[in-house]
Amino acid sequence: MAKVALITGTGGGIGKAVTELLLAEDYIVYGYSRTNKINHPNFNFTSIDLSDLSKVSTLVLPTINTDEVLLINNAATIGTIVPFDKKQTNDIIQEYNLNLVAPTILCRKFITTYPDDKKLLINIGSGAANSSIPSWSTYCATKSGLDMLTQVIADEKHKNLTVFSVHPGIVDTNMQKTIRETEAHLFPLLSKFTAYHNNNELETTTIAAQKLYYIIQNFSEFTKNILSIRDVNLN
Repeated sequence: MAKVALITGTGGGIGKAVTELLLAEDYIVYGYSRTNKINHPNFNFTSIDLSDLSKVSTLVLPTINTDEVLLINNAATIGTIVPFDKKQTNDIIQEYNLNLVAPTILCRKFITTYPDDKKLLINIGSGAANSSIPSWSTYCATKSGLDMLTQVIADEKHKNLTVFSVHPGIVDTNMQKTIRETEAHLFPLLSKFTAYHNNNELETTTIAAQKLYYIIQNFSEFTKNILSIRDVNLN
């Protein structure tokens, strides 16, 4: 029986890397993103702006022939990196929609669309859920909300469902590039994040995807619902 995964944010970064890894492991993957660079016979792409809730709310998840299905809510944005009083209302709305509201809707769609199948649900969280980082107001708040959503879903013990929020750590993605390009007067921790890059402390998307795949393959080993990829040892 086919192995099936639904993944958001497959246009780049961790989403693209884990999609390519799962395709190499004979998964059928359904990707949801604004852009696509993946060409594979087992990859089914839907172009969608996940910050547009009218499109998210009407999205129909695929009918699949499998006993097991995986959802990875990966799509997210760091948003505009500015002190909170400089945030624009439209940016706040878009960032909450993409980072928290859309994955919340997709979690419910996933659980209700495949009620009898064995389901693994992974929300891609962030260490920012546990830290108040200046100029990251909406990112910290939405990632904290995603962790709590994950915990509540887990506590409700839905049929045939295992759920995690996975914190990937500091990974070499476009998000990190955006952070480094922020003006110092807008982001007081700029030098810290620039140092991560200069000191080669960023995890590659390939390694992050491999660790995420380990969790997928061995999820029964993990007793907590909030996980850090850094705790996964591939050796």
